[in-house]
Amino acid sequence: MKISVIIPVYNAEKYLPVCLESLAIQTMRDFEVIVVDDCSTDSSLAVAESFIERFDERLKIFTLSANTGTGAVPRNVGLERACGDYVYFVDNDDFVIDDALETLYNFAAEYRADVVFMEKFFLCDEEPVPTDLDPVEWMSQLADDELLIESYDLAERVSRFCDTRFLCSPWSKFLRRQFLVDNAINLPRMKIADDILWTFKIVCLAKKILRVPARLYVHRNNMLSVSRRTNLPEKRLELYASPMIVAVELFDEFMSRHEFFQRNPDRRLQVLMFFMRILFGDIERDLKSLTPAQVYEIFRREFATAGSTHPALISCLVVMANIYYQTLKENCS
Repeated sequence: MKISVIIPVYNAEKYLPVCLESLAIQTMRDFEVIVVDDCSTDSSLAVAESFIERFDERLKIFTLSANTGTGAVPRNVGLERACGDYVYFVDNDDFVIDDALETLYNFAAEYRADVVFMEKFFLCDEEPVPTDLDPVEWMSQLADDELLIESYDLAERVSRFCDTRFLCSPWSKFLRRQFLVDNAINLPRMKIADDILWTFKIVCLAKKILRVPARLYVHRNNMLSVSRRTNLPEKRLELYASPMIVAVELFDEFMSRHEFFQRNPDRRLQVLMFFMRILFGDIERDLKSLTPAQVYEIFRREFATAGSTHPALISCLVVMANIYYQTLKENCS
């Protein structure tokens, strides 16, 4: 089996038919589709089952025993059950161009790449069958006919990662399965930001990363995503608090075992500060709408829930850091 396509599914009855149809009409056939249902409460499971005959037993469906509230767990479960030489993650509300798998496989096989990274893709609206696809790109410098092998120098890769030169979405990468298995690269169990740590490990551990300009994926602007449907400032801070503890510890744990970061503590701090800037950037408006005391109480509660042994101290430092950051911005404006 050349490819395992893994689709984490939760309440996607509106879009899943288009997603699966786009895979059913692929120009290559040597691939399997693994659907992992996170206890959907709609007809998503029935939709997936209706496609079994279309895939000639190449469609495998698994249902988790309890809802996990994150795409990370279904993706990891799918990876555990995958048998393809390469793995490709597709979101349940997105879809792919009809020659996507063949094109990605040929790139990976020809260049013996651990990772094929797509810098360009399409965006579409929320209609199940969109009429227009808008071409977009992520910080791309590639011409439409140009390929680029990412630098082998880890210092340069880390700098480019911290300059947001790598799109972190799982669907932006076509990956050699054994590379993921050998390096135990799974997505951490978090509702948000799990793909940032996952991508960082890939950037650090992959021997060869091939950047390609082909637009093969259609990403949907779905306003029902976890981060977008959480509008209240208090709820958004609760959502973002856990990664501040869990992900930062996982980042630091990974780097503490890596020789490069042992020799370059400045790079270690650079990565941690980059991650925190992303989180604070996402909740900047929420932080401004609440008083420091409210922010402190939310973080103290959430940090304790996340397992911090010093929730009050860390919450106080977070509040102080935010006040300092806002003061700097005001003084520089």
